[in-house]
Amino acid sequence: MRAALQCVLNFHGIGEPHPGVSNDEAPYWLSRERFRMVLNQVTDLRHTGRNIVLTFDDGNLSDLTVAAPILAEHNLQAEFFVLTGRLNDPKYLSPDGLRTLRDMGMRIGLHGQDHVDWRELSPEALRQETTIARKQLARIIEAPIYNVGIPFGAYDRRIITHLIQEGFSAIYTSDGGYARSDAQVRPRTSLRADMSDDLIEIILRDGFNLRTRLRRRMRGIVKQHLI
Repeated sequence: MRAALQCVLNFHGIGEPHPGVSNDEAPYWLSRERFRMVLNQVTDLRHTGRNIVLTFDDGNLSDLTVAAPILAEHNLQAEFFVLTGRLNDPKYLSPDGLRTLRDMGMRIGLHGQDHVDWRELSPEALRQETTIARKQLARIIEAPIYNVGIPFGAYDRRIITHLIQEGFSAIYTSDGGYARSDAQVRPRTSLRADMSDDLIEIILRDGFNLRTRLRRRMRGIVKQHLI
């Protein structure tokens, strides 16, 4: 079967950012109304055959209390990439919260342990963020962890090689553009509150010009294979 092209949307939080959210991360939080608008567009486009995948990073509590119920209203699923180091922080998902998302039919993936730039880590620290955190997360949800979302979208050839050797089925970046459904490395587009409705529609419909698409593709190739 021929692989499908996917538009992978990434969210970070829905509603009002909590006090633990840094100033540079706050713009990635969408209001409930904007989130519903995006999901309405996703539902309409899926009816036309467009393949749109939904993911969430950071494991904020709003994933469970706000996003998941709205996703359920739209009969949509998403994959939530969580940080094991935040599981005991009340502003973030708890182990029980993760299991609730799992029971709702949502998927759980790894975002690491402490939300750090993996490029700056020693081999042992990288193993803690990936191999060990993955095992911990699998024990919590009582299911294997197949996929990983790279924190900050920050990676290079060493990181990709490590994640491939760890056997992750899908490695999600933040490079933007469309991804092949059979690719091991898959770019995502993170939505921001300051994006216009027109820009979000362009993202959903892959309406970018050829130059933009090629630039994104080449940037990903360079980071994966040359840097």
